[in-house]
Amino acid sequence: MNSKILALIQITFRESLAKKTFIAFFGISTLICLLFMFALNLDIVDGMQSSVALFGQESKELIDIEMLIFKIESAVAVLLFSGGLFMSLFATSGLIPSLMQTGTVDLLISKPLGRFHILLGRYLGAVAIVGFNVFYLVIFSWLILSLKTGFWHAGFLMAGIMIVLTFAILYALMTLLGILTRSGAFSLMITYLILFFSPLLLQRDQIYALLSGKIWGILLDSFYYFLPKTAELGNITRLLVQGQPVFSWMPLWTSVVFGILMLTTSTYIFSRKNF
Repeated sequence: MNSKILALIQITFRESLAKKTFIAFFGISTLICLLFMFALNLDIVDGMQSSVALFGQESKELIDIEMLIFKIESAVAVLLFSGGLFMSLFATSGLIPSLMQTGTVDLLISKPLGRFHILLGRYLGAVAIVGFNVFYLVIFSWLILSLKTGFWHAGFLMAGIMIVLTFAILYALMTLLGILTRSGAFSLMITYLILFFSPLLLQRDQIYALLSGKIWGILLDSFYYFLPKTAELGNITRLLVQGQPVFSWMPLWTSVVFGILMLTTSTYIFSRKNF
């Protein structure tokens, strides 16, 4: 990777540390891991079955360990996907607007740095911050569960990859909105709105019945295929963790195309902007 981009990623890390954002993110991740460590107790019976207790509530029924692992990891993956995205977007929402502040951007563009490198370095810095915390949380949770049961299921690590990839797609939109509005709050609200409407767009066949004109159906379909499909990406994450086949990768590649489009547009606007 270009040394200039690496330097800009490092600057982004330092800014996050200075604002205590990274520390707060890391602290929350650690707290979740500790809760998971002490709240979940497993009593292994004959190496194949186990009773489980969560927050002191014990299930008397013996459960097959492999089935138990898949159920726990699937539930944790879904929680990490939704909660991790919410926390990650919130923690990084101010990085692009802070880049656009007078003084900060003036200093950077006065250096022998291309505007493409400046924006890409800030974007990748945000992704790196989130990636560090997400993989720390996922790997720590995986180690806790694996050590408690002796069953090492590496598929759970796919949750970390999918969370970071989904964040990178959504953060490309936040980057564009941050450049256009210089408002972290506005870009965050719009991105959360997409997260909220993504499950609703899956039910668009039922919504069609409530609409009077065909144009509304076309509009809903257009929104569905254009916007990132976070609800379906969450389902793909669950299937990957469970080791089940994914029958359609369309939600993933169309969402990736959306992210590339948003980042490309952001780079173009940033390179043409007057400071």
